[in-house]
Amino acid sequence: MTQSQDKSQGDRTHICMILDRTGSMESIKQDTIGGFNSYIAAQKSLPTPATFTLVQFDSQDPFEVIHKFTDIQMVADLTGQTYVPRASTPLYDAVGRGINDLKAGLGALPEALRPKKIVMVIVTDGQENASREFTGAQVRKMIADAKEAGWQFVFLSADESAISDSSSLSIDASNAAFFKKSRAGANEMWERVANRSVAYRSSGVHSMRMDAAGDDALIAKQLKAEYAAQNASAGASAGVGVAQNPNAGASAGAVVGATQNPNAGVAVPDVGVVGADVPPRNERSRGRGKKN
Repeated sequence: MTQSQDKSQGDRTHICMILDRTGSMESIKQDTIGGFNSYIAAQKSLPTPATFTLVQFDSQDPFEVIHKFTDIQMVADLTGQTYVPRASTPLYDAVGRGINDLKAGLGALPEALRPKKIVMVIVTDGQENASREFTGAQVRKMIADAKEAGWQFVFLSADESAISDSSSLSIDASNAAFFKKSRAGANEMWERVANRSVAYRSSGVHSMRMDAAGDDALIAKQLKAEYAAQNASAGASAGVGVAQNPNAGASAGAVVGATQNPNAGVAVPDVGVVGADVPPRNERSRGRGKKN
């Protein structure tokens, strides 16, 4: 169990993403991969614990679970092999099964590890056209009940007409956003939802409203800077302790070993400090969208 898993529910968040990988997403496949990876990198930059579930959907597989209650620090990048657009859009089935699966997963957790904040992010580029298991009315009721329990829902669509799906599913218009089906549009959307998620997890922001995200970039930047400063300070303190007591245990031995062998892979201070909540950099995924 990692240190982040050992913390109480007071600052714990679970994020569930329902990601459209239907054939119409092919035109923004690389932008989706890069945007998703940058979203995860932003979440990894915080010390507050979080777990993550990723479900991809299309009519060939309406509910493919890629990650399930995975420590956010252990979430791997999407690649061209793990994200392959195809087929049509069973949106209701993906969301309905996602809610049921998430409820079951939360119920199976010890009470001390149940997250206080639950976020479901739905990313699609088209309207429902292939569900067989759930109706819109059923999913609307499920979302309304989950909202009553405190869950936050975000609906992001590259099809402006599909935004109507958000209101039909009981997701407030303030929690829905349209993005242009282009590299710039996708990048802006992923950055905005990443910053809002960071702000919601770690500050006084009390909802995932996408229409109130004006200050999120500044909040996210400040939180990341504070975390980096804390890590730098902790790294300096750890180094002093080792110098004063070279027999201070496993952590000291690791630093001493690195001193004796400069090529031993010394951890970078912003993520690999002894006692930090995240693993060394070589265990992290740092995907970013491609740039021209």
